[in-house]
Amino acid sequence: MSTLKISKHSDVPTALDLVKEEVDKESRRIFSAGGDALKAGNIKPAKEAIAYAEKLAEFVKKIQKLGDEWKKLEAKIDAAAPEVKEIVLPTKPQKGHKTGYKRNVTHVSPKTNFTVKFPDGKVIADSKAFRVMAKAIEAIGADKVAALGVLCGGEPLVTQDKSQLKKHPSAVAEIAGGWFVKTHSNTAAKINYIKRIAKALKVKLVVTKV
Repeated sequence: MSTLKISKHSDVPTALDLVKEEVDKESRRIFSAGGDALKAGNIKPAKEAIAYAEKLAEFVKKIQKLGDEWKKLEAKIDAAAPEVKEIVLPTKPQKGHKTGYKRNVTHVSPKTNFTVKFPDGKVIADSKAFRVMAKAIEAIGADKVAALGVLCGGEPLVTQDKSQLKKHPSAVAEIAGGWFVKTHSNTAAKINYIKRIAKALKVKLVVTKV
C-alpha cells in the first residue's frame, strides 16, 4: 500500500484518497479472485474471501465519510479569524539573534522538485513541481489518466469539467485538449500520483527527485 507522511493540513485529503483507492483496489481484486474460486468449485474459501472483500468495500465508504468530515473541518479553518489560524497552523519558535527574545515564525519546509523521464528519452523538468506533474500527465495522456478515476482531495485529479474542482481553484493547471489537472498537493504526493498512474497504465517512466 502507498505511504504518505502527513506534515500539514493539506496532506490529509491526499492521504485519505490514497488509502481509499488502495483499499478499493484490494477489495475489487479479492472479489474477482473469489469469483474465480467459485467457478473452480472452491465454494467455502471463496465465500469467506468474498465476505472479506465486502468488509473492505464497507471500509472504503467509511473513508469517504471521513473525507467529507475533513472538508467541513477545513472550511472552518478557512473561515477562521487570522489569530485562530496562527494557533492552528504549524509555527516554530525562533530565537532572536540579538535580543534573546523568542518569536513565532511559520516553519516552511525546503522546496523540492522532481523530473520525469519517459522510455523514449523525453525528460519533463520545470522550476515548479506542479507543472512537472501536469506536463507528465499530458504526455501520458490526460484521457487515459482521467479514466482511472484518481482523486485529489475528494475531487478528480484530471477532468475536462473545471467546475468539478471547487476547492483551491487557483491550484489547477490547464493542459492540451481542454483538460485540467488539480495540483493542490505537496511534492511527495505529486510524485506518488505519477508513479501510481504509470503503474496502472504500464508506462515505464522514471521519476527523480531534485
